Order: sequence, then C-alpha cells, then structure tokens
Amino acid sequence: MDNIFLLKLALSFIVGSLWITMGTVLAERYGTKIGGLVAGLPSTILISLFFIAWTQSTDVAVEATMIVPIIGGINCLFIVTYIVLLNINFWLALSGALLIWSFLSYGLVFITFNSFLFSLIAYIFLVLISYHLVERKLKVKSEPRKQIRYTSSIMVFRGLFSGFIIMLAVVMTKIGGPLLGGMFAMFPAMFIGTLFITYFSHGASFSAAVMKASILGAISVVIYGIVVRYTYLPFGLWVGTIISIMISFGSSFFIHRFLTKKTL
Repeated sequence: MDNIFLLKLALSFIVGSLWITMGTVLAERYGTKIGGLVAGLPSTILISLFFIAWTQSTDVAVEATMIVPIIGGINCLFIVTYIVLLNINFWLALSGALLIWSFLSYGLVFITFNSFLFSLIAYIFLVLISYHLVERKLKVKSEPRKQIRYTSSIMVFRGLFSGFIIMLAVVMTKIGGPLLGGMFAMFPAMFIGTLFITYFSHGASFSAAVMKASILGAISVVIYGIVVRYTYLPFGLWVGTIISIMISFGSSFFIHRFLTKKTL
C-alpha cells in the first residue's frame, strides 16, 4: 500500500476510536439523545471523501456523493431493522440489519445508480418513514444517562473496536470506482460500533434509544455529502471541507435543539 493510503487508514482509526468512544460516553452521561446525535455526526464520510479527493481528484469525490443521500436512507432502514429484531436476539438484529444494508446498497451499485435528485428524494422519504416507525409504531423511548465506572480497559476496548470498524469501511473504499467509494463512505460504521458498545454496556432498550436518536442525528452526514458536492469544485479540497464541516455541524445544533424539546 502507498504511504497516503496508510495515512488514511491511520487517521480513520484514530478518528473512529475517539468519535465512537465520545458518543457512547456522552450517551451514558447525558442521555441517549446526545449520544445518538454524536453517533450521527459525519466521520467515515468526512475521512473517505477527503482522501478520495486527495489521492484521486475532487471530481471523483464529487461523483462519489451521487449515492450519499440514498445510502443515508438505507442506513435508516439499517437502524429500523436492528431495533425490530433486537427484541429477538442481538446477533440476529445485527446480521439482519447488515443484510438489508448490503443487499440494497450493492443493488444500487449493480444498476449503476446515477440520479442525485432521486437519491435526495429517496432519503427524505426513508428518514421520515423510519423515524415514524421507531417513534409511533415501535414506541422506542429516550433514556436518561447511565452510571458507569470508567476503567482503562473499558476505554481501550471501546477505542480499539471503534477504530477497527471505521478503518474497515475506509479500506473498502479502495476496492474501486466513485459509486462504490460513495457507498462505503456511508457504511454505517459508527452505528455498528455504537450499537455494540451500548448493547453490551447497558442492554437492548438503551441501545435502541441511542440508535433511534441517530436517525435524525445522521441527517448532518447527508448534509455534509451534499455540501461537498457543491463546494469541492469551486472552492477546492481544503476550503470545501471546512465549509462542509461548518454547515454539517451547524445543522447538528438545530437537530439537537429539536431532540431536546421533544417529550418522549
């Protein structure tokens, strides 16, 4: 592997470790709404699109954003599937969610999906349907903070596991093509790391509550991809990334205000 790609892997591991660990700690200390919001912030997509642009070109990175919104919608279905099957068994829930994600996502790559407008419309539809299902039908309730004694072994495990999940997603973007790169830029790595940690630390209801909040929290991820699409070419890689981060994280602030005002 070339040095740039090794740097990409190292950064993805570090960012993934810190990000998921921070999200789960915040969920435990301040409740599932905050944890779900942090889990939904752009991480894999930020690293993936940045390095696609850096190692190939901004044109390739912009092309990769074609599939970002609709994969974001499929990520919502990933969460719904996980919550539904979690009542039966954790491993069934995880494998079922990954099966749904893989089937639908690879299907889009197989047909060479190429409509950004349809991608955006599909995302809006899927996020609304998914949140309605977990809120009104499945009646997943938010939970308060959890008391936990943080040991070095707990924090090291969370960091290593989370970093590995994110790094795996970044490796997959090297397989080939902007469409496949965009697909794996949206791989639910943060969700997988978060649901593992929350489930085995605090159980099914807490894990489901964090993932429910992540449906809305992850809107900022799709916003990041959309802003990249319209800033990388006119402003360049560095300025485009900074603008995208600012707008994406700004949207997270309003999402947080919406979540905290809801009485669940």
